[in-house]
Amino acid sequence: MIPIRKHYSEEDKLSLLRSYYQSGMSKRSFCHHHGICGITLLNRWLQKYDYLSEQLSLPSEPASTAMPNRSKEEYKEENAQLKKRIKELEKALSFSKLETEARDLLITRAEEYFNIPIRKKSGAK
Repeated sequence: MIPIRKHYSEEDKLSLLRSYYQSGMSKRSFCHHHGICGITLLNRWLQKYDYLSEQLSLPSEPASTAMPNRSKEEYKEENAQLKKRIKELEKALSFSKLETEARDLLITRAEEYFNIPIRKKSGAK
């Protein structure tokens, strides 16, 4: 399925950038939350409208906490997604290790059965 490219007007871009500056969200979370196709697009807008960054963002205030303005639910959701991704990667890694072991065993058995060297010698040219 080919993703549909959305066209953003200048007003939309500036409004989204203002929201981004005020949200305190990560670029990835902000893009996901607002349906922006990717971080690269947001980065292009940030570069293009860099000269307006002071006007778009909130006036600086002393930070009461070191954490951005994100709710506990957002942190829990992101944490759950990261844990799920870790499990998927661990499963893929273990499957890859099993494939490698099976291939090595197959080569070893073929070398013994046919009495020919299959593996490449390390010093061969």
